[in-house]
Amino acid sequence: MTLSNDVVPTAIHLSAPERVVYSYKLDGLDSDWVEAGRRRTAYYSHVPPGNYTFSVIAGNNEGNWSPEGAPLNITVIAPYYLTWWFRTLLVLAAVALIAFAWRYRTSQLRQAQAMQQAFSQQLIASQENERKRIAAELHDSIGQSLVVIKNLVLFVLQPRKGSVLSDEAETMEEIVQEVSRSIEESKRISYNLRPFQLDRLGLKKAIEALVRSVSTASGIRYTCEIDDVDTAFAEDLRINFYRIVQESLGNIMKHSQATEVQIQIRKTDERVSLTISDNGRGFNPSDAPPQPGKGGFGLTGMSERAHLMGGHFKIQSAPGRGTVLFVEIPLKGEVHE
Repeated sequence: MTLSNDVVPTAIHLSAPERVVYSYKLDGLDSDWVEAGRRRTAYYSHVPPGNYTFSVIAGNNEGNWSPEGAPLNITVIAPYYLTWWFRTLLVLAAVALIAFAWRYRTSQLRQAQAMQQAFSQQLIASQENERKRIAAELHDSIGQSLVVIKNLVLFVLQPRKGSVLSDEAETMEEIVQEVSRSIEESKRISYNLRPFQLDRLGLKKAIEALVRSVSTASGIRYTCEIDDVDTAFAEDLRINFYRIVQESLGNIMKHSQATEVQIQIRKTDERVSLTISDNGRGFNPSDAPPQPGKGGFGLTGMSERAHLMGGHFKIQSAPGRGTVLFVEIPLKGEVHE
């Protein structure tokens, strides 16, 4: 800021004007008088916005100074980028930008999650369709062919038992036994791929048959309380619920060393809840392998199936304290076929 001598007083005596000296002060910025000598100009490199009073005093060659300075009121207007309204706009713009970025990122994450869920659903559906196809092939094609072979051998063997050699008869009997085992094995594989009770008798009967089968194979005592859930889920979701039960019981039979298992499936108007608890050795859920074991799809697979049904999956366990599996599936309405 520059002030010319138009705003400063002349000295007290003008007998020697070339010897007049000046001092000035800008109240609000200067803490003391600033000596300017004979210069009649005041320089300020930076004056913040605000209201000030500029004063000048003059002195003669005898060292006498004017008792009062000539005041000049000055108002420095702030540039627009230092005004409160501009700063407020900047803050609002920053908040809006952050909100937009957050919503955009959230939208991206939701879209990615939806795509991943759709892919998982499609993958599981394709796997179940392939299981269903292979199960039908085993039952209707290979299984029936084995039955035909068995019946043919029995047909050939029966009327000639008294005339054929004993070693030939034993060989034929071994063939019959081997074919019978193959038939049972194909039935077992077909059932594991796609339980026929699920399509013919409903979800409840399929789970009850599964429990009986596991109980017979493992010797574990099972207690079941199962509500009627046949119409609770759509057809493509029933198999997911069944697979969760199947994998859980398979894990108990293979790893838990349990002697008792309790299974509860409760249905209300709002949800279907599944609780499977055992008195086995338990485990640390954080140490559970993320990848499925042989013949199963693991905790991750069970969790994915529960989430695909819009539900929640939770495991509670600790070494030596057994395991509790809890699944809750909300219902949007019963499915009637």
